Amino acid sequence: MIEFLLVVSIVIISLCIYLIADYYGPATIRCRKGIDKNNLKQYKELIAQEYDSEGNLWASRGMILYRMKKGDNVFKRVAHIPSGWSFYWLYNFSIFRKFVNKPECVVVTISDNQHICAMSAGIIWYKQIQDKKFTEVFQMRYFGMGVGRGIFSNGMVSVNKSEVYFGEYFRNPSRTDVRIYKSRDHGKTWDVAYEFEAKNTRHVHGIQKDPYTGRLWVTCGDLDHESFIAYTEDGFKTIHEVGRGSQKWRTCHLIFKQDYIYWGADTGSVEEAGVYRLDRKTNSIDKVCSVKGAILYGAELINGDMVFCADREGFENEEDDVVRLIEVQSEHGVNELKVGSWKHSKKNFRYSFAMLRTPRNSGANTLCFSVINQKEYPMGEMILVEADHLHQLTNHN
Repeated sequence: MIEFLLVVSIVIISLCIYLIADYYGPATIRCRKGIDKNNLKQYKELIAQEYDSEGNLWASRGMILYRMKKGDNVFKRVAHIPSGWSFYWLYNFSIFRKFVNKPECVVVTISDNQHICAMSAGIIWYKQIQDKKFTEVFQMRYFGMGVGRGIFSNGMVSVNKSEVYFGEYFRNPSRTDVRIYKSRDHGKTWDVAYEFEAKNTRHVHGIQKDPYTGRLWVTCGDLDHESFIAYTEDGFKTIHEVGRGSQKWRTCHLIFKQDYIYWGADTGSVEEAGVYRLDRKTNSIDKVCSVKGAILYGAELINGDMVFCADREGFENEEDDVVRLIEVQSEHGVNELKVGSWKHSKKNFRYSFAMLRTPRNSGANTLCFSVINQKEYPMGEMILVEADHLHQLTNHN
């Protein structure tokens, strides 16, 4: 009996030590040994967030925020994002995240002088990097199981030294009003910047700043009459729609070029799925290529090439269960690269889309993406690949 109690005690103590260490997270996350070759680098469970104005790459592991400084190869722990007194506290533990197959827990943006604005558990939190703790500054109107994510990963953005925006992203079955919020002080306080009237749209997919004009662009969906792309020149006092009314205008991410604006359609439509571009001078659009699947994310590389991520979520335009990267080269050559196959596709508590999540801004010399729900990779694996070696991904698995 004493030996049994001793064994149980050792198991309990070991489990407690593991959970405490997992809660606080490793101080550093390095490239996996034996994989940093062929110009590919892989990091364990890191969800891409964004590049800041200094070129540092930010990512999250559960509720822990990490930063890899420009030119470095190691992610270092920066902050622990709170979850409040709620069920979402369990997402602090990797064993729970693996069980429910949900590695995406927070949305984070970094403004100048390292001000951190984060959303977790339906709450907006703020801190400056040297502060010890986050401060709760805003409660989301819509968030939670059966309600929605609150903010889509492309829907929060820092646009200058102090301004931060986010748009509401929730299921919205009754098509109530949808808001865009603005902070003028790095995310400390918030006001309504714009309100879409009820029945106008379902939710906000993304907000981005155009580096060529300074305009802020917003993308919304999901039904034909709810899907549009628009911009503002006055902080969302007014907006100007450039297109609405079909699935080709349904997108989550824009890529800005000097003469054109590109996007991938977030749609299951066989006819309208693909990559599009808007001519800045004429406001006309044309289809660059068709894609078999919806596109949620994209990135521009420093060499001018663009990469769009075609996910798998059960749409009729999907020919198989393989997630793909669509590489659009500057001369409009198009390459299709297979990455991984859909893992948890049955509609239960572990179900999620199979996708590749990129940082919300572009222009790096490497492509960065986190792998979500695919058989060939661990949950939330982050991959960095040099622009000239994307073809190696297809044969990497």
